[in-house]
Amino acid sequence: MARDNEKLNALLQAPFACPVYYFASTEEAMLKEAAAKVRAAVLAAPEGADVTVLEGPAPDVAEVVAAAGTISFFGTPRLVELRTLSLPAVKDADAEELAALFGEMENAVLLVTVLHKDKKAAGTKKAKALFAAAEKAGYAAEIAKPTRRDNLQYIAQLAGAAGASISPAAAEALLLRAGEDRTLLQQEVAKLAALCAYGAIGEEAVEALATHNVEADVFQLVGAIAAGRAAAAHQKLAQLLALRQEPVAIAGALAGSFVDMYRVRVGVEAKKPLSTIFKDMGYKGNEYRMQKAKENAARYTTAALQGCILCLAKLDRQLKSSALPDKSLLLQAAVGQLLLLRGR
Repeated sequence: MARDNEKLNALLQAPFACPVYYFASTEEAMLKEAAAKVRAAVLAAPEGADVTVLEGPAPDVAEVVAAAGTISFFGTPRLVELRTLSLPAVKDADAEELAALFGEMENAVLLVTVLHKDKKAAGTKKAKALFAAAEKAGYAAEIAKPTRRDNLQYIAQLAGAAGASISPAAAEALLLRAGEDRTLLQQEVAKLAALCAYGAIGEEAVEALATHNVEADVFQLVGAIAAGRAAAAHQKLAQLLALRQEPVAIAGALAGSFVDMYRVRVGVEAKKPLSTIFKDMGYKGNEYRMQKAKENAARYTTAALQGCILCLAKLDRQLKSSALPDKSLLLQAAVGQLLLLRGR
């Protein structure tokens, strides 16, 4: 990927020398970033550009051909952007015509972004043929899903671009809260930078000012319970309740975390690597959570984890059937029980 970026950066020094820029990915945000980078370079070039944008999922190929072949009165080159194509929606004949067009571009640049539903879609005959044709004519890249490290670096870059800085711990906390959606990360970093007066963004600022996410907050609650930090666990639960999070939603997220811990624990006892456990259990994305589940599970016996799951199953039944006006009492009692089970 680093080499691809170096090659792309070199091409964008003279963007019209490359007739085709083709990006494919399962991650729409990554496609938007790549397209924005090419678009900015083309529009900043001394030649200038007339721009035509044709939206997916399946633009009319006749329109593409017409837009690419139109000659400006002033001789200005054209940028024709085919935005967010979905190849299953593109007819085979249209895909063939589009592939042929890649090698026939004159005084125009094609910028193509293709959004794949999944890896299987990226491996179809049509996808491979279009990619090969684009690669032969110009530049083509498959953009992989960013790793956790990529996202943490991205957060740091966003903070720096905004004139602020963010600590590694704060970046971790923000990624946990906001998830991997880069559009949301951009918004959150911009907000935090402004609220921190474009200075240092610390973990406390993220906790206080970033978007609250019940799963992220409960993830921290589970960490406190697993570490045996009773005061911190009850404080985090109080914060969740103060934010008016529904007790049933909190209990559901708690149960999900402890089920993850139990699954990982059983897999580890069977001497399975985490990657195999991850795959066998059908998990998608967020390997970090599974790594933390492994660390938390190590603080419990297998029998204690079974007891935690039974405790949370009982809590779910109580929350859905109890006539108590303040159901937070049931949650508080369950958290206390989970803390006691840790020592068994």
